[in-house]
Amino acid sequence: MKPRQHQALSRKVVRLLNAWKDPHSDQAYTTTQAMRSIDIDEQGRLTMIIEPARPHCPCCLLDLRALHKKSSAIKGVTEVNITVEGVPAAERWTREVNG
Repeated sequence: MKPRQHQALSRKVVRLLNAWKDPHSDQAYTTTQAMRSIDIDEQGRLTMIIEPARPHCPCCLLDLRALHKKSSAIKGVTEVNITVEGVPAAERWTREVNG
């Protein structure tokens, strides 16, 4: 991917995440402590590490699944991997969100 394409893709992802609201508040994920890291590599693979605010809440899981689907639909994104941290059975959450 060319640098200009990577920059344009980064802007699209940031725009999506700035508009994506936490299901329990009116704040975007990027302004809360939930978003731990975001990385977009040169091949268009998007990797996010997220720690949901409420560790036992099923709507948080559904919301992350919707975020995965929406970010996968961005032109230029070849793969999305969301890692869930800070909750019991985080590996199960991660598997469900990405599955």
